[in-house]
Amino acid sequence: MGGSLIPGIQQAIMNTLQYMLFYLIFSLPLTLSYRTTKVINFAHANFITYGAYVAIFLHGIMGLNIMSVAAILAFLITGAIAVLNNVLVFTPLQKRGSSPAIIMISSMGLWIAYKYLLYMTTDIAHYYTIKNFVSYGRITYSDVPRGSVGGVELSQAFVASLITASLVVVLLYLLLEKTKIGRAMRAVADNPSLAEISGIPKSFVVNLTWFICGGIAGIGGVIWTSFSGAITPEAGDSMILQVFTVGFIGGLVSLLRTGIGAVLIAAIENVGIAILNTYFGVPVSFRPFLTFVTLITTLIVSPPLGAGGGLPYRFLKRGSRR
Repeated sequence: MGGSLIPGIQQAIMNTLQYMLFYLIFSLPLTLSYRTTKVINFAHANFITYGAYVAIFLHGIMGLNIMSVAAILAFLITGAIAVLNNVLVFTPLQKRGSSPAIIMISSMGLWIAYKYLLYMTTDIAHYYTIKNFVSYGRITYSDVPRGSVGGVELSQAFVASLITASLVVVLLYLLLEKTKIGRAMRAVADNPSLAEISGIPKSFVVNLTWFICGGIAGIGGVIWTSFSGAITPEAGDSMILQVFTVGFIGGLVSLLRTGIGAVLIAAIENVGIAILNTYFGVPVSFRPFLTFVTLITTLIVSPPLGAGGGLPYRFLKRGSRR
């Protein structure tokens, strides 16, 4: 009955599940990196894109279509890029006493620089291979099965993202709650000065956090190549609104609330727009607008401290002193 009231509702639900998994993979590392380092990192979009292009170059130049190999290589490369960003840009700025806003702006500079570096790289690759790497088609992998549940076909992207998202959630939980390094990461996140005094190697913990977060986003980019019809050097940019909205719902500190945000945004973008389209004639192209409204609402109602929420929090503090 529901399917007859809302055309395509079954597909909308499947899309919700698929995007929820992607948003989990992309947003959990964003939240973890901010929670530990207090850096609002717009270059996070590059981790997704570069992960995708590791798979694209392996496929287009070497003819390799094994996702597990691409994922491992993407994890190492994008994780290394994240550490490089911290060592060469974020840490020197922090040592000079730069404000969080300045560091955020520097991440925007990195975001733009990496994007156009990738455009240059794709042009060079095109020159030598005569293949179009600026807009690369979906990759079919040989090591990822398709599935079927209740007559509903599950794509390679769904299977891969379900396995990856599940592993990310479980492994992050085990890392943060059951290991010494996880406790050190939480200590640095809560009070970096006290953590250093207690003998925790803050620099190592921060770099390890960047490596893990960059690597996870890169793996998500690899999986994206099995889902998107065309991958470009702006693949990560196209999802930055959703990824940051999910992270902001989590306050950029709570992994649990970030997971809830992934479910919420995926549902709004797919089931929500299907309902609005059926009953109110709202065009499907308004999908990003719904996410933007959710982002603005989150920043007004519950702004993440230090992430666009500094002014509201300062206002509340002043009010509490009166």
